[in-house]
Order: sequence, then structure tokens, then C-alpha cells
Amino acid sequence: MKCLQATKLISESQERKLNFTEKVGVKTHLMFCPHCRNFKLHCEQMSKLMKNFANNS
Repeated sequence: MKCLQATKLISESQERKLNFTEKVGVKTHLMFCPHCRNFKLHCEQMSKLMKNFANNS
């Protein structure tokens, strides 16, 4: 899996559940790619911030 596909699936995982094949592909990619691990972390943080903002508005 290339970074472009991994980041697309990481983004989509914030909105929907990934299927088994997608999960395995992303997890395998993340084992070897520090850039995508960082992207995943930022996506998770952004999602939390947006949910907190929506709940406090």
C-alpha cells in the first residue's frame, strides 16, 4: 500500500469503519511508515478537537 492510499483510508476511518482488508493494509503500512503514523495521530487529534468543539457550542 502506498502513502496516498493509506492516508485516504486513515481519513475515511474517521467517518466509517474500515473493512478487514483495509484495516490490515493500513496497519501493515503504518508499521513501516513514520509519516503516515504521524498523519494518523494528527487526524485522531483533530477529530477529538472537533467533537469537543461541537459539544461545547
